[in-house]
Amino acid sequence: MNITINLLKHFVEMYAIGAYVLIFLGVIIEGEVVVILAGIFAHLGSINIFFAFIATILGGFTKSTLGYTAGYYLEKHHSKRTFIQRTESKIAYFLPKFKEKPFWSIFISRFFILGLNWFTLIYSGYKKINLRTYINAEACSLFLWSIIMLALGYIFSYTALSVGRDVRKFLGLLVLFFIAFFILERIVSFILEILTGVGEESNIEQK
Repeated sequence: MNITINLLKHFVEMYAIGAYVLIFLGVIIEGEVVVILAGIFAHLGSINIFFAFIATILGGFTKSTLGYTAGYYLEKHHSKRTFIQRTESKIAYFLPKFKEKPFWSIFISRFFILGLNWFTLIYSGYKKINLRTYINAEACSLFLWSIIMLALGYIFSYTALSVGRDVRKFLGLLVLFFIAFFILERIVSFILEILTGVGEESNIEQK
């Protein structure tokens, strides 16, 4: 049986509730890919973009709560763990101004390289960052990030379909898009390191 874009569309449409659950869980783990895919299938008409947005927000809220709670627990019971020391060094390297500007450090961590957001959330709980500051930073960051990721998927789907409706071409463009996305993410992170002198500050602190 030949797989077509319409077949993919109808398959996801049949299991739309499961798709929303996967979006929710995917955001908790690390959600760029799953939210972009949600934007793609929203454009195809398989899922409702409003419900996809709600699932993304709920997943992000759950992740924020789990991260802060885990950090708070670790500080109380396992402050000498190697994991905590690694977390502190990672935060100090990428977000050297965390203690001075926790709001912006928490806000920007969601847009940085994969994995950093989880470290930042846990570290926020570990350092007992003011809850109001934490919630405001996470809410603003999550709202903006959700819109951007869904929009990227939606725009990609629209652009790819305008090129052609062949499923192989569509999937090929999708793979290229994700490769370009992650390369760009790494480049932006590298540029920010240079502009902010992150590496230098980290080295100075270590000395």
